[in-house]
Amino acid sequence: MKRILCTLTASVLLLTTGTTAAQARPAQDFCWDADASWSSSTGNRSGKVSILAHCEAQADSWRIDVYVNGEWWAYGTGGRIPGVGERWITVDVPRMPKPNDRRGNYVWAKVTYKAGDLWENEFREELGWFPCKTCT
Repeated sequence: MKRILCTLTASVLLLTTGTTAAQARPAQDFCWDADASWSSSTGNRSGKVSILAHCEAQADSWRIDVYVNGEWWAYGTGGRIPGVGERWITVDVPRMPKPNDRRGNYVWAKVTYKAGDLWENEFREELGWFPCKTCT
């Protein structure tokens, strides 16, 4: 009987310790993208990528990488997202390349949220095709 009780106690202790370590990283994302947009006042020669970040916990930092026609093109970084709620985060795209397709430039963004050393989320936002006849 002593041996069974000792084994049961050790198993419960091991299970409790394992559960505590597993709670350091949640099973779900702490931030995600609720909306995304492209805006330009220059006929798509330059513009701004805006992402509506929705967070269920504080994020320590964020980064947006913008890809145009499959190539990395621009990025923006920022600090803390203060907690639960939504916040617009943006990056300026100072110039656009000459389109390699008759539809224009295809733009997408990768957004990375970080909190501490263990939490990291990445999302890809498709922004679509943007015509630009005077891009360089």
